[in-house]
Amino acid sequence: MWRKGGLRLFEDIVFSNDFIDIIDDDNQFYIKVKQHGYSMNQLDEDVKKLPRLKVNQFVAIQSAIKTGSSKVLLLGNKKPLIDLEISKDRLEASIIINATKEQIDTLGIQELIQQVLDVMKHAGIVYGFDIKDIISHISPMEKLVVAKGLLPIKGQDAIVTYYKIEEAKPEIHQNGDVNHYELNLINKVHRGDWLGERIEPKDGVDGKTILGEPIPALKGNQEPFKYDKKTVVESYDPELDKTVLLASTTGAVIIENDIISVCNYLEIEGKVSFKTGNVDFDGFVDIRDVVEDNFSVLANQDIQIMGDMGIGGVNLIESKEGSIYIRGGIAGKGKAKIICEGDLYTKFATDCDIECGGTVHIGFYAINANIKAKEVIFDSFNSKVIGGSIEAQVRVQVGTVGNKMDTPTFIQVLGFVRDKVKEEYDFINITIERVKEKINLLKQKKSLLEMVAASDLEKRKELDKVNEEFGFFKKNLKMLYASQKKTISYLRSKGEGEVVITHGIYSKVQIKIKDDVLWHMEVALSPVTYYTDGRNILKA
Repeated sequence: MWRKGGLRLFEDIVFSNDFIDIIDDDNQFYIKVKQHGYSMNQLDEDVKKLPRLKVNQFVAIQSAIKTGSSKVLLLGNKKPLIDLEISKDRLEASIIINATKEQIDTLGIQELIQQVLDVMKHAGIVYGFDIKDIISHISPMEKLVVAKGLLPIKGQDAIVTYYKIEEAKPEIHQNGDVNHYELNLINKVHRGDWLGERIEPKDGVDGKTILGEPIPALKGNQEPFKYDKKTVVESYDPELDKTVLLASTTGAVIIENDIISVCNYLEIEGKVSFKTGNVDFDGFVDIRDVVEDNFSVLANQDIQIMGDMGIGGVNLIESKEGSIYIRGGIAGKGKAKIICEGDLYTKFATDCDIECGGTVHIGFYAINANIKAKEVIFDSFNSKVIGGSIEAQVRVQVGTVGNKMDTPTFIQVLGFVRDKVKEEYDFINITIERVKEKINLLKQKKSLLEMVAASDLEKRKELDKVNEEFGFFKKNLKMLYASQKKTISYLRSKGEGEVVITHGIYSKVQIKIKDDVLWHMEVALSPVTYYTDGRNILKA
C-alpha cells in the first residue's frame, strides 16, 4: 500500500467478495469492510484461503465488521512462505509451507525446494537431510520434518560373569544291587583357577546435530568386581580387553552378599583316625574317605565325607554355619550325633541323632534315627522310615512308614500359622513389585541421562547418583527373592503342616501335627497325606 496525494491505493487485493477486500501490502495484510452482513465466522473460513495471513487484530476487526465501517484496518502479519523450526536440542528441523496447492504449482516445485534449501542453509543446517525425501513428502500447510540429527549411541556396558555355584541337589543312581547318592557340596578351586571375568565397557558412537555439532557419546557403564582381595586377584588382558578374577589360594569358593571369595579349606586325603586326630577347622572340610568311630569333625562351614562306607559310631559331626554331605550314609551305632545349621544330605541314617536348621535329605532309609529339622525329605521313591522319631517344622515326605514287625515309629510336624506366613508372603510380593517398578523408572532415567551426561557435568553427577540407587534396589530385589523362596517352602505344604507318605503306612505309627495326635493301628499300603487345618489332623 502506498500514498499519492493523501489517498491510499491498493495494488494487491488478494481476496474480495461483496463484503470485504483483503489487501497484501509487503509484510502485512489489511481489510476493508464494504457493507453490513459479514461475520467473524465467515472471516475465519475465508482467511484459510490465505495461508500466509496470520490474523492478530481481532477486536478492531470484529468492531469494523459489526458497524460496517469502510475504513482500511490492519488485519494481521504476513508469514514467511517457508516456516522453519529447529528443536532446542538441535536434533530436528521441520518446515511448514504457507501456500495452497495452486500457489505451489504456480511457483514450481523446483523453485520451492530451492527456497527450502536456502532457508535451511541460512539457519546453518548442514546434516541429516535428504532432498529426494523432502521432494516426495512436501505438501501445503503440513508440518514436515526435513532434517534429523544423529543421537549418540552409548557404549556397551561391562559384562561380568562369576564362578557359578550350583545348588546342592542330590542324584540317586542304582548300579545293580548298589545304590549311589551323589552330590557336590564343596566347590573347590586351586590357586590360579578362574573365578570370574569382566568384559570391559566399550566406547560409544558420537552423535551429531543438524548444525553439524558433535554430540559426545557416553562410554558403557563400568561394573565393579565384588571380591575378597585377600583370596582373589584380578588380571587385565589388554588384547581381549578383559579382566579376569583368579583364586590367589586353594580353597572353597563362596559368594556371600554378592562378594566372591575363597574360604579356608581342609582336605583330608584318607580317614579321620588316630593318625589325624579329631578335626576342628575354621572353614570347609573335605574328607576323601571316612571318619572312624569315636572321632569328631567340627567346622564352621560345609563338611563333606566322601568315603563309600560313610560313618559309624562317630562322636560328633558338626557344621556351625554350613551344610553336611555324608556320601556313604550314617550307621551311628546308637552313638553318632550330626548337627548342622544348613542342610544335611546322606544316603541313609540308622541309630543316630540328627539336628538340622534346614532340610534333611535322606536318600533311601532311616532306621531308629532321631531327626529334628525344618523339613525331612526322603529322595528315593522307595524310601522308608522305621522306628525312631522325626520332628519337622513344616513337612515330612517319605515312601513307607513303619514295617511288618510293627516297630513303633513317631513322626511329628510342629506346624505353622498359614495366615501369618501368607501375610508375610503377600507383603514380600507387593514389595517386590514396588522395587521392580522403581528399578524400571531408574532404567528410564538412566537412559535419558546417558544421552546428555557426556557433555554436561551436572548430568554426569546426577547419572552417578542414579546408578548408585539402581545398584541398591537391585541388591534389595535379590534379598526379597531369597525371602520369598523361604516363605514358599511353607506355603507349598498342605494346611499348616503335612506328612506325605507315597507308598504306605504300617501299624504302630504315631502321626502328630501341631497338638493333634493320630495313632495308626492298621496297615494301609497306599499313598496318603496327613495335614492339619490348625485344629485337627485331616487326611487327603
